[in-house]
Amino acid sequence: MKFWHKVLLFSLINSLVFNPNYLAFANPEIEIEPETTLTNKIISSGAIRVSVSYQPPNFDNPESMDDRNFSYQIFYNNKKQVEAKDFTMMTGGVTLKDLDSNGTDEVIVRTFSGGAHCCTNFIIYTWQDNQFIKTETGFLDGGAGNFEDLNGDGKSEFLTFDNSFLYAFSSYAGSFPPTIIYTFNNGNFEPVTRNYPKVLRETLQQMYQSIRQGQKENYEVNGVLAGYVAQKILLGEYEDGWKFMLANYDKSSDWGLDIYDSNGNVIDQYTDFPTALKAFLIEQGYLDKNGNPSANKK
Repeated sequence: MKFWHKVLLFSLINSLVFNPNYLAFANPEIEIEPETTLTNKIISSGAIRVSVSYQPPNFDNPESMDDRNFSYQIFYNNKKQVEAKDFTMMTGGVTLKDLDSNGTDEVIVRTFSGGAHCCTNFIIYTWQDNQFIKTETGFLDGGAGNFEDLNGDGKSEFLTFDNSFLYAFSSYAGSFPPTIIYTFNNGNFEPVTRNYPKVLRETLQQMYQSIRQGQKENYEVNGVLAGYVAQKILLGEYEDGWKFMLANYDKSSDWGLDIYDSNGNVIDQYTDFPTALKAFLIEQGYLDKNGNPSANKK
């Protein structure tokens, strides 16, 4: 793997996920590290109190490893409302932070599955109607994403990227997925990606630089171009993005051209990368069934 692409991939994931400010450490939090052992450690904010226990995996004796090594209890006004067990590998944590600016902190639980290129889940508990409502991001690549108030309204947006683009037209290191942004409102994630063109353009510029660097190094570019076209769709500039892709794609690469049936068997092959990319963008909802930019992709 060329050095530039190691740096590129690390930079992408680091900027979106392993950012030490991803939840603003001024908030009450418990951070799990590889050697951490916790027994009923407490954090609290207002009426909310959380008790956390964690036992690190024993790699010397894999058979003894607990698949529920991370447990927590959530209290509201000293009454237990939630008791849960989960698994996390060497990292994770619990943070109290008001994501929706309603005056009451959410309980944000972060778990990591372990494994190369995998996977973090955020579990969020919101106090509504005298109970905690549970919402999950689902397992996403790397650290999944980060929470940040992008428009200064006091509410946190969740910045992540479209995992479906990883490996689609190149190796993991050669992929550069488009941006996804959600706002957190009333216990739900709502897509608002198109509302933040400045953020989209900053990532688009990184994609452009990666393509040019990849061309200099004779490295994979189709995986970055796929994300580039999708990012241009989100900015309302599909035709410009498509023309750029046509002028710059690697015609010698056959990565992503295979067509599969429902059982995962190869049944055919697309003629070239642009044809395969258009089908993929339709499948992922960036283009409608007629190949035009989809207004539903937010």
